[in-house]
Amino acid sequence: MKKFVIIGIVAALVIGLFSWGIGTYTNIRNEGTRTELAITAKYKAMQASYGQDRLAFTDQLGIAREKRDAMDKILTDAVSGRYNQPGSPVVDQGKLISAVVEAYPDLAGLNIYDKIADFVTKMRSDFAQDQAQISEMIRDYNTWRQTGSFLHPTLVGWAGFPSDALEMQANGNVYRGKEALDRMSRPIIGSDTGQIFDTGVDQPAITPEKK
Repeated sequence: MKKFVIIGIVAALVIGLFSWGIGTYTNIRNEGTRTELAITAKYKAMQASYGQDRLAFTDQLGIAREKRDAMDKILTDAVSGRYNQPGSPVVDQGKLISAVVEAYPDLAGLNIYDKIADFVTKMRSDFAQDQAQISEMIRDYNTWRQTGSFLHPTLVGWAGFPSDALEMQANGNVYRGKEALDRMSRPIIGSDTGQIFDTGVDQPAITPEKK
């Protein structure tokens, strides 16, 4: 009789442990997948919004389709901080207007520069908010992956996270999993800002002209 009792207890423990393992694995898979799909959707929405803002702006100015590349670069530089005033995040209208006039001399007589500055300021603000939200989502996701009970990080790894549900596209390439997470984690900044943080040496936002 004792033998059957012991066997029953052992069987119950095995079944209980198996059920716990299946339930824990399922919960981790569901939570991780939901989080990755949310991050992917937000990142794609940010890319789409940024692209549509640039197209809408050139449409408003009546820029010919074949001339949009130059304006796209001006807007990208402005949003990333290339035309900041020294020591301030505010757009330097003089430098921005000079770039527009140089690219489009035929717009010089039109009263559009305030409109350009206002649009760029709003675009930069929206883009910064999107990046901040992506950063918070990734921080929460990494916290979930790397903290918790003693076994949680190990189980998360066994469940395959970061998984292919995490996806981003850039320059015609598709990145998934860990590679997508690494790329999404990078802040999108101007080349000038990147150089400042790389060297540890600040630079003026406007380079003095050589005489």
